[in-house]
Amino acid sequence: LIFFLFIFFSQLKTINFFLTFLIAIFLFNIFDDTKSYKEIYNYETKPNSTIHGKEVIIIFDEMSGFNSLSSTTIEGKKFNENFKTLLNKYEFEVYTNSSSLFDFTNLSIPSLLNFTNNTKKNFEYISKSNNYFTNFELNKNLLFDKYKNISVFQNMYIDYCKNVNVIKCQSYNPFKIQSHLRGFKHDYLSRIISIWKLNGSIVSNFIWKIMREYGIIDSILSPEGEKITFDHLFRQIETDIKKEIYDLIFIHTLVPHRPYGFNKTCNYDGKLALKNNYFSEEQHIKQHNIERECVIFYFEKFLNNLKKDDLLDNVALTILSDHGSRINSNINTRNSSFLARRYKGSIYKEINKPLTTNEIFITIFNSNK
Repeated sequence: LIFFLFIFFSQLKTINFFLTFLIAIFLFNIFDDTKSYKEIYNYETKPNSTIHGKEVIIIFDEMSGFNSLSSTTIEGKKFNENFKTLLNKYEFEVYTNSSSLFDFTNLSIPSLLNFTNNTKKNFEYISKSNNYFTNFELNKNLLFDKYKNISVFQNMYIDYCKNVNVIKCQSYNPFKIQSHLRGFKHDYLSRIISIWKLNGSIVSNFIWKIMREYGIIDSILSPEGEKITFDHLFRQIETDIKKEIYDLIFIHTLVPHRPYGFNKTCNYDGKLALKNNYFSEEQHIKQHNIERECVIFYFEKFLNNLKKDDLLDNVALTILSDHGSRINSNINTRNSSFLARRYKGSIYKEINKPLTTNEIFITIFNSNK
């Protein structure tokens, strides 16, 4: 309507100028490849050397710990019990009273990977990315320097693949949704509208939101799409473990990070991603516990598959949360975390001493310094 009125009341010279501008923008978009799916990092190269031992590190975003706000309710205490039962079954050592240094991922994970326990906000490790599909990239990664053949599964928030020892990089790619959870509206319309929205136009963003509100489509964009493909992610990790190529498999998934997506049966419900902006604190806590329960549901399937295929003792497996849920402004809520580790010969043990995940990480992976 605005365009129509503008043209209707304008002089011919103004119309010609306006149309010239539109044609120029249209041609630019045709030839501009900065938003091409080819710019999403997915590659694999030959191994640098033979491997000795295998580490798997999985970071669940906003998972929170056993002493978090979400764990204070009846559902939260039930989650703690279920999670500890699973960790006991598979003989993990679990740090139940740990916290992150920071409540933002772009600070907590870079500090973790560079073995620092300093609370100073150090942006030396990370910088803004020039890639349209990535927010940040790591400039320094001391953990990755210790390995030779690294496989990375990453989201579209931080790029971990700049390190020379990464021989396989798999970024979440909304252009390629092959396997998904039950409940997701997997059709061409969901793909087309989501990818159009990813391109960044105001009109596409408006249509994407309206069609989701009316339940016509689901979003395949990150972070919603990472929940849609969560079970598939674990199968991909298992495939990499079987290959006997990588000495480190590193995973950072935006699950169970908001917006929400899991229902009580751990199927996908796109409506939850829309409603969370209007949740009360009580509703946030309740849904966050459902999301956490679904994380351990799919994680247990992963562990079962490894055990069934006699792969479980072939890896040292570390899981942790990057920070807390950030449901409210309380620092204990926002920084509550956990870390659990399993290796051949480990036995279930709860370590209740207050520690930062950085301190634990340094002890495990950098104790020789």
